[in-house]
Amino acid sequence: MKYINRKVIKGKPCYYIQYQGHAKYIGSSLPVDLKDELLSFFADLGLKTSSNVPDNIRQEFKYGGVDELEKAHYLHIALNHELFQNDHNKFYDEFIKLFTYHSNRSEGSKTTKNEIDKFASKRIRSPKTKTDKEIFNSFLAFNFAISDEMGWNLKGIRNIHALLLDGIDPLIAGRWKNENNIVGDQVTTDYKKVPEAMKSLIQWLKKEFIKKTYPPKLALQFYVKFEHIHPFLDGNGRVGRILLNAILHKFNYPPIIFFNENHQEHITAIHQALEGRWGKMNKHFLLQVKKTNDSLFKKIL
Repeated sequence: MKYINRKVIKGKPCYYIQYQGHAKYIGSSLPVDLKDELLSFFADLGLKTSSNVPDNIRQEFKYGGVDELEKAHYLHIALNHELFQNDHNKFYDEFIKLFTYHSNRSEGSKTTKNEIDKFASKRIRSPKTKTDKEIFNSFLAFNFAISDEMGWNLKGIRNIHALLLDGIDPLIAGRWKNENNIVGDQVTTDYKKVPEAMKSLIQWLKKEFIKKTYPPKLALQFYVKFEHIHPFLDGNGRVGRILLNAILHKFNYPPIIFFNENHQEHITAIHQALEGRWGKMNKHFLLQVKKTNDSLFKKIL
């Protein structure tokens, strides 16, 4: 059983929860409250190992959120245990609905949370209306991004965009922009330079993987760089947020929703990060992590 180790000491069985060199004795037989024991172990482990987060990272995320972030990280690892399969599925079912609502709403979509809930409950596989296609495509794109099929390459990113706009805007789905776009007053990468800029971004990302950059920092940096390039004519915000979550997922950090009601703060944070001022973005990220966890973890655990 995942995370559970059985030893025989002096002829008697002993059960331990073990993970990455940390262990906790839980008895001579598996306790009836094993789920609670697992949650307690991983919550404590998250707080304990958060002390290993480098001082420079703590300084960057200096708003008291690193400990809670690491606790959520390890609780998310606990959800990978087979005892939590239903909880894990419920977590992601609820997340994808809430993520789709807020992510699409931030881009001007009028789709309501109620419409998304109804669509999900019907388990539609051949959407007919534009609203249903928008929801269906968002589900497909996100699930592809966190799957084993996702390759951290240009093809993988274009495929996310193609899934997102399939049947909605086929002329641009999965294709780099062929004209320049401006976001607010922010100039983005010239369309002629997009292929090379995206290639450089992927090369940078893979180097950061090797360097083992702190995953939340890496996800945020990638996201801001991606939004600056703005490689597609439409759908950049949605693709960027999916990719940010795919990086978090790769390292077993829980996914995050940037809530629509905080969208202006989000835009301001991106602009400041592009100028090299990361304080607002890091704080915004931690607040959205807490808001996401409060909306999801507390419903299932």
